[in-house]
Amino acid sequence: MRRLARQLADLAADELIGGGRWVRDPEFAARIQAQVRRGVPHGDIAAAAREIAASSLRLNHRRYMAQQVAAPIPAAALVESLVAALNQSLAVVRMSPAGASVDRALMADFRRAFRYPAGADGTLTPGGSFANLTALLVARAALAPKAWGEGVRPGAMAVIAGAQSHYSVARAAALLGLGARAVFPIPVDANQRTLAARAPEAFAAARRAGYRRFVLVATCGSTPTGSCDDLPALAAVARRYRAWYHVDAAHGGGFIFSRRLRGKLRGVEAADSLTFDPHKMLFMPLTAGAVLVRDGRRLRAAFSQHAPYLFRSLPGGELPDLAQFTLACSQRFDAMKIWLTWRAYGGGFWGALVDGVCAATRAAFDYCRHSALLEPAHEPETNIFCFRLRQPPRPAAAADRRHSELEEAVNASGKAYISSTVLNGRRVLRMVVMNPRSGAADTVGVLKLVERLAAR
Repeated sequence: MRRLARQLADLAADELIGGGRWVRDPEFAARIQAQVRRGVPHGDIAAAAREIAASSLRLNHRRYMAQQVAAPIPAAALVESLVAALNQSLAVVRMSPAGASVDRALMADFRRAFRYPAGADGTLTPGGSFANLTALLVARAALAPKAWGEGVRPGAMAVIAGAQSHYSVARAAALLGLGARAVFPIPVDANQRTLAARAPEAFAAARRAGYRRFVLVATCGSTPTGSCDDLPALAAVARRYRAWYHVDAAHGGGFIFSRRLRGKLRGVEAADSLTFDPHKMLFMPLTAGAVLVRDGRRLRAAFSQHAPYLFRSLPGGELPDLAQFTLACSQRFDAMKIWLTWRAYGGGFWGALVDGVCAATRAAFDYCRHSALLEPAHEPETNIFCFRLRQPPRPAAAADRRHSELEEAVNASGKAYISSTVLNGRRVLRMVVMNPRSGAADTVGVLKLVERLAAR
């Protein structure tokens, strides 16, 4: 067993240092299919794992810039094998009293970092989508308290959100029985920020549809462009309409540790609930999402159920059964990697990593402004940057196809990996810098690769 442990640890270390020529091996499809057919000859797990890793996307490569999944901090990734070996379930405190202690200490640290009051509470989740669902469930319990027992009545609650909000907001509304039609969008500006001045139009539309109770959702770090809403302005709107105010900072939550960027989160302490993902801008390995609720009593009330076969706190009652305020009954010990990293390196370490990836993104924007072939689609606020051909083919459908072709050509080359999105109805190319080792030479190098492919 120890031999296998060393072999797998060495494989993990090779990945974490970003070794390898390709972001994605051009022959990956043939390699992985051959491995699937081959299975695990002679029970050699390490050899099979090595081949699967070689066929996988190298997120630790400095020129992987496709999605909001981090090249993880090595120590946090290496701790994961211990988390799996311990196999603690934090949902029931008697199954993991030590893990629950670390989890509660971590959430208290986050509460203080976001300047929430002492009565706030929260929980880790598998990701931002689960955190948004949790937050809206708590909002529903506060605004429509009979829904848990009697079901959701028509017109119970409307969700008012910027047009760029993550799809999980509308999905949560549907899952909670509100219906996707209960989501009313607020227009965004040219940089994809919610226009607080236009919010009354969305509230008026919801009122005409028969709604009288509201949740207002703001975003810090939107998925398409990384844009951040004016949180104080939207908080004022929420107060005006007596709406539950939720901030989705799944991407931008990590900015709280950056002296340069924490201003993007100014006013977040006014939110009734907050989503943030340590597996994004805190560079944790998947999975690690989180939700905080300003009034912790509301979080617990939203999940109030009787399960004496599980829920029975330890003597003293200081550590709760986490399943009493989270969706999961199998709550993984994800707090361990986050708590250890924070205690070992300090919050300033995260701030430096955040500043670094944002600076690398800014270098790409500066280069793109002067490119003869490419132009920025927006000015990046954070570490997400969209760009396009300066002189695309016509008509618009042909331009969309050309941008999709360039995305595929970059990714097929194995030299870089990017993504694309749609802004203002048109396909654009997109880079997301999530590797702290990526620098200006890497982001500009990716743009130069796009230029070479575009010039063919």
